[in-house]
Amino acid sequence: MEFARRLLCRSFYINKTILKSQIRNSNKNGLNIDPKIFMSLQNNTNDIKTINNEIVENAIGTTDELSSYIGLAREFACDSSTEHPYVDKLKRVQMILFDLNNTISRSSVKNKIDLFENKHTKDLDEWITEYSNQLPPAEDYIIPGGGKASASLHVARSICQRAERNVKPLVESGVIDKEAQNYLNHLSNFLLTASRIAAKCDQRTENIYIPRADVPDDKQ
Repeated sequence: MEFARRLLCRSFYINKTILKSQIRNSNKNGLNIDPKIFMSLQNNTNDIKTINNEIVENAIGTTDELSSYIGLAREFACDSSTEHPYVDKLKRVQMILFDLNNTISRSSVKNKIDLFENKHTKDLDEWITEYSNQLPPAEDYIIPGGGKASASLHVARSICQRAERNVKPLVESGVIDKEAQNYLNHLSNFLLTASRIAAKCDQRTENIYIPRADVPDDKQ
């Protein structure tokens, strides 16, 4: 979170003059800046007064955490004795997440929304379809595990869902493109599918959740 705070403050410091002007003229220019989320500048100091910068910091920090865990999963896959076909796709996802982080950090000092290409989301859907055709249907809840690569992708999936929740307020305030949130939603589905492919590549059995009431007494 310290990295996220520094990135955010540096961005606002560089664009301080622009930010003052935009906040002052936001209603006139039709720019919807939510005062509950973004920043105002104190007239007598060079400090940034945060009304509630926690939302922005959380969005930056969580997407950075997500990218880091995807990198860990990618390294586990590369260390496997079996080739994992999704490795290059994970690297591409990391690049897109860096772009998203940059967009979030600059969101309140721009007078228009950076468009997030829906091509990225379409690519995820194509990858999900491609890999799902190589897997049996996931009819039950899969318990995270299935090897280091698979387990780390499950963790990344959970972080991705949190990142989506943290980006949502920025989307609702009209400063982040809705497609960015949509991308994170589809990314969590891709990470789940990739985790199943990882388990298959490492010849690990997927553990399926069975409600305790359905487990025979001799196996409880």
